Amino acid sequence: MTCHCDDNLVEPQDACPRCGQRHVDNLIWIDDGQRVRCATCLFVYTPPALRREGGDDHDQQP
Repeated sequence: MTCHCDDNLVEPQDACPRCGQRHVDNLIWIDDGQRVRCATCLFVYTPPALRREGGDDHDQQP
């Protein structure tokens, strides 16, 4: 049986909080290395793992 899993998905908790996008090709790290821009809805956010490590905890509108 063939697995139809998509290895290019981030964990659900790291998905875009606005639209739920999880595909790595649509979640683009911003040059500061602390935030991600979702190519689907243009939302900029700090992934939860970075928030726990002391990163910026503010999400931004596009």
